[in-house]
This record gives sequence, C-alpha cells and structure tokens, in this order.
Amino acid sequence: MAWAIALGAPQAAPSGPATPHRLSDPTGSLSQYKLDLWQTEQGLPLNTVQALLQTRDGQLWVGTSGGLARFDGARFTGVTAEQAPMLASGPVFGLLEDEQRQLWIGHAQGAVLWRQGRFEQVIAPELTEGRRVWGFAQGPDGAVWMASESGLLRWQAGKVRRYQQADGLPTNKLRALAFDAAGVLWIATSGGGLVSFENGKFLAMNPENGRFPHAQVRSVIADAQGGIWAATAGAGLVHLQQGRIARIYTMADGLPTDHLTALARDGRGALWIGTWGAGLSRMGPDGRFSSLGAAEGLAGNQIWALALDREGSVWVGNWVGGLNRLRNRAFVVFGAAEGLSHDNVRAVLHGRDGVTWVSTAGGGLNRIEGEQLSVLGKKDGLPTEEISALAEDRDGSLWIGTYTAGLAHRLPSGRIETYGTAEGLPGAEIRSLLQDRQGQLWVGTRAGLARFNGKGFEPVNDPVVPAEGVLTMLEDRSGTLWFGTAGQGLLSFKGGRFSLLKKADGLLSNWIMALHEDADGVLWIGTNGEGLNRLRDGKLASIRTTEGLWDSLAQTILEDRAGNLWMSCNRGFYRVARAELNAVADGTQARLSSVGFGPGDALRGTTFAGGLQGAGAVAPDGRLWLPSANGLVIVDPRHLPGGGRPPEVRVDNVQVGGASQPADAEVQLPPGAVPLAIRYTVATLLYADRVRFRYQMEGLSQDWVDMGSLREVAFPALPHGQYRFRVSATTDGVQWSEASPLVISVAARFYQTAWFVIAAIVAGALGLMGLMRLRVRSLQARQHEMELLVAQRTDELREANEHLSRLSYADALTGLANRRRFDEALHEEWRRARRSQQPLALLIADIDCFKAYNDLLGHPEGDRCLKAVAGVFTHAVGRAGDLAARYGGEEFVILVPGADHEAALAVAEGLRLACEALGIAHPASPVGPVVTLSLGVSSCVPGAESSVESLLAQADAALYRAKQAGRNRVC
Repeated sequence: MAWAIALGAPQAAPSGPATPHRLSDPTGSLSQYKLDLWQTEQGLPLNTVQALLQTRDGQLWVGTSGGLARFDGARFTGVTAEQAPMLASGPVFGLLEDEQRQLWIGHAQGAVLWRQGRFEQVIAPELTEGRRVWGFAQGPDGAVWMASESGLLRWQAGKVRRYQQADGLPTNKLRALAFDAAGVLWIATSGGGLVSFENGKFLAMNPENGRFPHAQVRSVIADAQGGIWAATAGAGLVHLQQGRIARIYTMADGLPTDHLTALARDGRGALWIGTWGAGLSRMGPDGRFSSLGAAEGLAGNQIWALALDREGSVWVGNWVGGLNRLRNRAFVVFGAAEGLSHDNVRAVLHGRDGVTWVSTAGGGLNRIEGEQLSVLGKKDGLPTEEISALAEDRDGSLWIGTYTAGLAHRLPSGRIETYGTAEGLPGAEIRSLLQDRQGQLWVGTRAGLARFNGKGFEPVNDPVVPAEGVLTMLEDRSGTLWFGTAGQGLLSFKGGRFSLLKKADGLLSNWIMALHEDADGVLWIGTNGEGLNRLRDGKLASIRTTEGLWDSLAQTILEDRAGNLWMSCNRGFYRVARAELNAVADGTQARLSSVGFGPGDALRGTTFAGGLQGAGAVAPDGRLWLPSANGLVIVDPRHLPGGGRPPEVRVDNVQVGGASQPADAEVQLPPGAVPLAIRYTVATLLYADRVRFRYQMEGLSQDWVDMGSLREVAFPALPHGQYRFRVSATTDGVQWSEASPLVISVAARFYQTAWFVIAAIVAGALGLMGLMRLRVRSLQARQHEMELLVAQRTDELREANEHLSRLSYADALTGLANRRRFDEALHEEWRRARRSQQPLALLIADIDCFKAYNDLLGHPEGDRCLKAVAGVFTHAVGRAGDLAARYGGEEFVILVPGADHEAALAVAEGLRLACEALGIAHPASPVGPVVTLSLGVSSCVPGAESSVESLLAQADAALYRAKQAGRNRVC
C-alpha cells in the first residue's frame, strides 16, 4: 500500500488533495532528518568548522580554525601541542585518507601526515611559501596531489613537485581537487576558474576565455557517470560532461543562492550543496532542490564543509555555528512539516476500505487514501477540530469523537451528523468508541458510559458502573466487553451484568490506559504508571519496571507479527517479547529484556498520545502507527535502530601513569602502584547514544563488568602479573562485538620474583633443618619443661580464642569488616603510609534515602539490600591492604593504600556504577528508580600537619557535598 505524505507547509483544511512523498522513504524530505549540533561546549575545538572527513575506522575528523579533533559520536579528542603544534590550535583546511589509511591534513603553512599514531610534517612551509593547503586528491598511481595557495603539489614516495603559473596554471591560488573516472585531475581555483590537468598539460576554463561562468570555484567533485560538478562563488552549480559544460544550475532552477561553497554526494545519488548565506541545499536524482537554513534549525547559513558518513548522515561545518549533523530518523515521522494538518496527533484508524484516518487536537481529521491526503474540519460539518477517538461502523461509516463537542457520525455519503449532551451523551469529551459484535455502539466519555439506541444515546446507569471517564474498550473473543476507567478500575460486561476489578483484586492501578487481547486470548492491561497486568484464566499477574519493563506507563498496547508487544509512554515507546512477559508473569523468569526508543533515536518528541481509544494502530503491512504530540511516528518492527551486527569496538588509547601510549601493543607497567586508564570506542556515529559497553580483566576477575555508556575504565594499582583486557559493545543488549584483547604485564618488585621466592624457600629450609637439630639435642632435657609449657600455652590459646570470639572483627549481617577492625586498620595503614610517604585514600559511602527504603519495604528487605550493596564493596577490594567495612547503619568505608585522589575517585565511581547496575528497585527514592550510592573521597600523604581524624573529616565532608548536590554521585 502506497502510503504517502505531502511536502510543504501545514494545512488546516486543504482545498484539494495534496501531492505527497512516500512514507516508506525516511529521507524523502529534509524534515525527516534529525538535526544535531556540537559546539565548543560539547568539546569542539572552535565553532568555525572548515574540513570534515570520516576515516575507515569510523572516526570523524574535524578541522576547525582553532585546531584538529576526532569524534567518535560521544566525545571529541583534540590534537595536543606535544603531538603537533600546528594542529593543536591552528586552522585546518583540508583532509584526505589515502589508500594506505594514512590521514593527510592541510594547515595554514603546509601539510601533515598522521600514520601509526604519530603526526609527521610532509609539506614544510618552504614548499608552500608559508601559504595554506586547502585540499587533497589521490591519483590512480597512488600519488597524493595538494591544492595550495602557492600552486599544485604532487607527493609520491617522499618526493614533491610543485606546479605554478609558469607551468600553465592560471593562478597559484587553488582550493579543491578531484579526479574523474578517466583519471583527469580537476582543479578549483580562486580567481582562475576551473582547470583540468591531463598528460602533463593544464587547460583553464574561466570567464576570460568564455569556457566557464565564474572565476571563483570553491569545490569540485566527480560523479560515477564520469562527470564533474563544480560549486562557484556566484554563478551557481556547474555540471560538466566530457570536459564541457552540460548544465548550469542557478537560483532560477531552485538553488537558494548562487554563492556555493561545498559539495558532497550520498549513496542515493543526491548532491548536497553548501552555500554562503543560504544554508544547506540538496539536489535529488530528479534534479529538484530542497533547502535547509538557520530558520529550520541549522547552526548558521554560511557553510564551510560537508561530509557524508557510511551510515547515511550528512555532516555540516558552519562558519561560526559549529558542527551540524543531519541523520536519518530511525522511524518515519509524519507531521505538519510533511503536510499533516497538525502535529498533535491523537488517534489512528486503518479502515477496512484502505483509508487511514488520523485525528488531531486542533487540526481536524486527516484522511489518507493511496497517495492523497485531505482534511475534514468545521467547514465540512465537524462540530470542532479538536478530534479524539475514532471507530469504524460495520456499515462503513465513521464515528468521530471530539474533546469539546461530543460525537460526530460521518455517513458513507459523506454527510456528517452530530450528537451532544442534548442527545443523551453523559459528557461532551469523548475518549473511547467501540461497536461490539451485536452492532451496539458504546461511547466512553469523561463523565461516564453510554450506548447508542439508533437515534440518540442512553447513559449506562448501573450501580457497578463508575460515573467516571472510560478511556479504552475491548471485546474479547468470548464476547466479554472490557472497559478501562480513569481511576475506578477495570469494568467488564457479560451476560447482561457488569462486574469490576480493582487494586484490591490484584490490579496494579485503578487507572487503566490500554487493553489488548493477544493471539492466545490473554488480556494485557496497561496502567497509568504502575506497570502491566496480565489476565489469564481469571487470574491476574503483574509486571513492573523492577522486572525489566523499560517504563511503567503503557498508553497503547500493540502486537507485531513476531509476537512482541509494543507500548507507548511519555518518554518514547518500548518493545517486549510476549514470551518473556509470560515467563515473568508465570514466575519462571526473574527479569525480562525490554528495548526502549526515545530521544536518542531521533524522535521529534517523546510525548505520545494516551488516555483515549486508538492511541496506536497496526497497519496492514505490519508497521505500527503511534500518535504523538509531534506527529505520527511510524515504526517498522523488522527494521529497528541498532539492529543487525553490533558496531566494531576497539581500544582507542592507553594511559600509563598519565602518559599516553599506543593501544596496539602489549602494555607494560613498572612495579608498584601505577595508575592505568584504558579508553575504548566503537565504529558508529549514528548509534553512539545506544552503545553499551562491558569489560573483563582476565587475571584479575572472570566476571564481566557493565560500564553502560562509559568509554573509559581506570585501574589505580594492578598487582604484578599478566592480564588480558577484553571489551565488548552492543546496541541492543543481545548481540555483542568484542575488540582484540589487550595484553598487560605488571613487573614485579625484586622480592616478588621467582628467584627471590626460591632463594627464600631454600634459606628457610636450611634454617629449619638447623633448628630441628638443635631441637633434637635439647628435647630430652626439656621434655618436662615443654609439657608444662604446652599446658600453659594451651590454656592461654583457649583464653585467646575465647577473647577473639568476643571481639569478632566481622559484621554479622554483611560479612564485611566491622567498625573495630576498620579503626585498627586505619591507624595501621596511616602509620605505614607515613613511614613510606605513600598516599592513603579513604572512601565513605552512604546508601541514598535508605531510611525511606526501610520504612516503605520493611527491615527484612533493608537487610537484603545492605547485603547486596556489601557484595559490591567486597568485589571492589582486590589488593592486599585494601579494606572494605561496614561503618554503621547504611554507611560503608573502603581504605585504599597507595591511591591518590584521582585514583580514589575512579574507584568510587566504579562502586557507584556497580551499585546502580544491581538494579535494586527503590520506589521511595527521589534520586532514581533503583538503589544508589553517594560517596565522599579523601586522600593524602600523612605528615605532621595531618591526622587520621582530618582524613575522616575530609571524606565525611565530601560525602555531605555529594548528598547536597543531588545524591548518586562522587565528590
């Protein structure tokens, strides 16, 4: 079915059918792209972006007027002055990745080559006379050509040749280069027009010789058909075929301006055009132009650079506005920008005749048939344009609910009849409509339930029926009618009798938002923020966010062809496998996997329609139509963002003691407490927000550690030995990609080496033999004495054991060290650190809002929570000398000898994330849905001016700041 939507401005009541583009094409209109922006606040070196390039490892290199950086979708990594002074803060104009995966960078005085993790100056200022290098192109023979302001440069195997006006160039000021399919080099110049270079000869095309319309050419690219496209600074877009101008495109053809700056071609054959003063334009394969400027959200109308990445996104470098990205929306969005009468869509109905009806709050009723869209409003007989619920009558007519004016009935002839409170409706606000199998029309209003008698409506007056709003209705396969109410529970009607289910009967909430009967005849009940209920064989079961639901609100429930249930909420929509829901409801599975889609998936908004019938529908082709406050969102369950193979993950950078080193070789650490930080990234820019990471440090632990979206892990002090660091990434939680393991070795101190241990064992054995000989010689003489001594020592040992039993160092509940053990260890480590002048770190942690947790869930649940959190602290102490203890109540402490403040902060952040990852539900927490930690950190090198008490006071003060700043954080 060829569903379609109109291009152009929104229309309240069009005079005739609109001419649409197809809904199946998510990039058919520029409005279908999501516009993102990065500026200096997000890590961009400077907001003037002059060069863009995605390299084969998936990274985006960004050249600005204030330095070079690379972007992995989550963070910018700038070039430092130690790496390349010219690129750290100077302007970058051109970028090229050659066949050897080396990066060429043009700057204000020459060119630099990035290879094997290092920058090398390949074009010195002497070769360019200190002028700019603007662009690059690699020829069929592997030679790299450069466009500079001092002529054309050719580099091959370390040898450079320069071509200038004396060699036939019309000017030395060059801007861009491109090779066509025949191997001819095309040169854009500043003042000399367009130039071709073939067989060692230059051919100039410019206004002086009448071969080209403008002398200023800003960009040039080749197409697959052997042609060349040139962007001019005043004469528009020029297309050449076989060395001659085939056509010139100007404002008369649809360009927003004739002053063009940059060109790029996407995989669909569209040509993207940067302009100076009119934003971004796109010429489709049909030759039509569409444009996007600052008025539509672009950061600026002066465009410096364009780049297309391998995931279909368009990157736009602005003069002063920063970096924009136009990315494909994961889902088709159909709103006012695409021709719908209003963005606030409330309900959808796919009619039996192939017509789709879309109600809006403020824009009337939209009718979509084939490739035509029209709108019904007050002029067509509707009592208002505030439309709510929809229902199709068995005779093909349409019942239309409104928010303010009752009910309208559109007859097959097109005539519209209206019904209000005067015709028997309990209220004028219609929320749900249903015609049952007997042909009876039921109407749910905010003021109660009514039935149609053929002429008007009769309110349902029954003691069981609540006098409140009815939000959703359903007739199941047995003929039972179900009515979801606004706060009064779930009403059913069978055999002429009403009955009511409420929270006391097992419902999670009395406010019912959605109903769905699945293929097995099971009734699913969506509530207003409390989770899902399942009604099967007369028994209710519950599924909440604590069992894995992405959200507790279900405003509509739809089922796709793969057996998944889809629910919408106020932060997006989510999907759950029906089999997993049943497993959790049956108690055979503790948690389920629920995938949510929200702001990171390029939605225009996350507030979806709810509280009325038709807040979602499944089309005949299997796609889901979800009304929202920002238009219709159309979801194809077979093609979801982040699906397919997970993105490639790799270790990006390793820092040993704060110094960077290559990540492609074995990492060797010296003996002692040397901090190690490992950064990793993935080869996706489009789904960077959805990527989740986990790591495993073989040799330290066999467990995988969930890092969420964090792209760095730190180890303050690894014990000596051999390790393998493994990291993997996923976008859906099911399929994972894994990087090549990173081998790490930590050297041992001399007394930790094998030869030292062997020598110590031998020396000990010899000493023991000598002692045994002496012992044998004196054994008889001292036998009586030893018997008395053994008896005495036995009594002393018994007394000592009894004493130790009374003074147990273990906390009975958590198994951690108790306060007494902590106090002793703190003073011992303080003295040791003072002698060695090594840092000593102390972490104090407090479970956020634990009293509220205890008060709400009871002390048994509180004890279980304390044990679970204690487990996190037990796993965190892996070195000799580290100590985790229960400090009192819900407070815990960790001593970390040898860790400075930065390392201690990293340990604390790991504890906070690990506690949050436990996912222990905390219904009473104002911080979040799960149990979280606030942590205070202090570290010092003990000296004459410090004390144990000051270390404790500093950590306690930091904990107080963490709580004051909102909890669930480290200070």
